Amino acid sequence: MGAALIDGDVAARCHANCIEYAREGARRSGPAGEIVERDGVLLFASASDFPVFANGAFRLDPAVPAERVIDIADAWFGERGRGWSLGTTSWDGTDQDLADAAAARGLMVVADTPGMVCDERLPDAPVPDGVEVRVLATPEESEAFVAMADQAYTSLGLPAGVISAMSATPMRLAVHEVTGGAFDGDDLLSGAQVFFSHGIAGVYCVGTAEAARGRGLAELVTRTVTNLGFDAGAPYVTLQASPMGESIYRRMGYRELYRYATHARFI
Repeated sequence: MGAALIDGDVAARCHANCIEYAREGARRSGPAGEIVERDGVLLFASASDFPVFANGAFRLDPAVPAERVIDIADAWFGERGRGWSLGTTSWDGTDQDLADAAAARGLMVVADTPGMVCDERLPDAPVPDGVEVRVLATPEESEAFVAMADQAYTSLGLPAGVISAMSATPMRLAVHEVTGGAFDGDDLLSGAQVFFSHGIAGVYCVGTAEAARGRGLAELVTRTVTNLGFDAGAPYVTLQASPMGESIYRRMGYRELYRYATHARFI
């Protein structure tokens, strides 16, 4: 099998993993979360009404016309009085019509980031003195992770309270979702998740408490959960890099596979 065909399968699985993680965000919102699949379109809403990350749509069937995708999402979120966001990938031009239609219909590109993949286990990073890296194992540690991530992601423009609102039910301490953290005693300084679906693993929600930044902890926990993915049998691990993390991930060994765009409808 040629490299292009192999990367095509990888890209499809990476995108599917990202979509499944979006479903997980709605599930964590408890009764306030909604997940609907309609006419080849996924619609998800969380306990937060923020349009980006917390409420959105993906085209599941590439045969669905782009205008139809936007019509469905506009109607569904309009009933809820919310804005929403649309995720598209640049792989093989499949979503170009969707990106063009989003622009024509007034959706704003709020993020254009690399969808990246790591093909092999990474060297473990040295752990700074006074820091312990471990897998979160209790509801209290899960709550600490949510609070840390909620604060940390304000640096990327996510309003405070969005991640907390989306975590009405505890992050599941289960085999399909593992959270690693860097601790100073009982204080969680940095953390990241690895999420398993579609035969691969994806790294999400990498964050570091503001007071603990500049110590290499985000790289430490990213390496940790990346390797947890490989150790669990994933053939590769994916992530969508933020501007703050992109250069770090490239240095670690992640490579860009496609661009990932987020188009938002604000109301």
